Amino acid sequence: MGALAGLLAACGGTGSAPGAGAGIRWWDHFGGLQDQHKIWAAEQAKKLGLPVEYTYNEPGRAVEALQLANQSKQLPDVYSNIVGLPLPALVDSGWVSPIELSDEALARLPEGTLVEGISMLDGVVYGLPVMSDRQYWACTWYNSEIAESVGFEPPRSYDELRTALGAIADDGRFAPMTLALGASERMRDQADDLAQSGGFPGWQGLRYDTGEYAYEDDAYVNVIELLKEISDNGWLLPGTNSFQVPDARGRWAAGSVGFAIDGPWAPGGVRALNEAHLPKMATSGQLTPEGEDLVITRGAPAPVWFVAGNTKHPDEVNLLLESFTQDDYQAVLAEAMDQPPLNLDVVADADVIEPYAWLVEDYKKRVFRAPQPQVRNPAANEALAFMMPAAPHLGDIIQGYLGGDVTDLRAELVKLSDTANQNLDQAIDKASGAGAEVSRDDWAFTDWQRGVDYTY
Repeated sequence: MGALAGLLAACGGTGSAPGAGAGIRWWDHFGGLQDQHKIWAAEQAKKLGLPVEYTYNEPGRAVEALQLANQSKQLPDVYSNIVGLPLPALVDSGWVSPIELSDEALARLPEGTLVEGISMLDGVVYGLPVMSDRQYWACTWYNSEIAESVGFEPPRSYDELRTALGAIADDGRFAPMTLALGASERMRDQADDLAQSGGFPGWQGLRYDTGEYAYEDDAYVNVIELLKEISDNGWLLPGTNSFQVPDARGRWAAGSVGFAIDGPWAPGGVRALNEAHLPKMATSGQLTPEGEDLVITRGAPAPVWFVAGNTKHPDEVNLLLESFTQDDYQAVLAEAMDQPPLNLDVVADADVIEPYAWLVEDYKKRVFRAPQPQVRNPAANEALAFMMPAAPHLGDIIQGYLGGDVTDLRAELVKLSDTANQNLDQAIDKASGAGAEVSRDDWAFTDWQRGVDYTY
């Protein structure tokens, strides 16, 4: 079972640890929510009459921390979804317990929040979404003071971005742009988003209509060529090639760089680095090649919270999770200006900067529900559990192309598609061999239409 088998073997076994059960332990990897979650934990502890111990783990170490905790039978009662395993694998291996939500809590969830194959199995809820699926991640952020000083309009197209970057370079007082080029996973995510807004009929390289990986599509090539042009023209802040996300965001937040590509969580991250930069933040949304209307497609809301399979406080833990569905908690998420809350409507009345509120309103208009094979056929999850990631991935190829190690971009993207298609075929064969009724046809949605919420 590849990576999945190794993870489950290393982390197998759940149960109660000696001394466990004194209170609720809550772990997550949301850096921008640390302070808010500490306060929320203390407030809920008073209401529950039980200690709630909150712990933040950095994303780079969070998976290992959960693996070790499960191996030693000390999995926290509540933890965030960062393990990376399909829901059936988490259930089968004892990582998670069912979540019992009251009618009041269920009524607070927007329609379509709990979806079979994503957050539920056989009608049982195992994961609770609290953040919205309606978002895009490659937002064009720019410094409004630099825009006013240099004199450029908020860019919506590739050419408008080129013009703005050229104007900043010609002015000479500021660096035009920075990116997290050293973070290959982040570059992969942003390129996936930009390719979709550039017309790719799918996401993460997979076409919705055919169910085939096609990274060599012109939409991907055009995005990467744009990044290459930006780099070759000297429009990137020196050192950008090695920047991780905090490096790029920190340099931009210092105030002397015009543009950065970052997610909706950028304001929360900037506030932690340099709060004085918040009034200078502006965004024009996400680029399209010619400034066309943006169309983004996303799947059902992913679970954010799981309950440990060995929790000693199932009733109190369920009440803690129900508190995450309340408008006051949703407002906490909004005011953190991190991942948008599941209830996007609370943002309008929250204490957020105007660009964040604008983005959320744009999400309501621009983001549509995508088809997902595991929703149409839950057995597809069995194949996804066997799916091996393709390597090198898209972000690695981008790094190599901008750095000169990759010379034939389209050929490298064809190789990536071939590897991903082979990996999916092999995963389906293994799942079928194990008794799952699943085929490659489950990935093809011939009736999908761009700009329309998909219904099964």
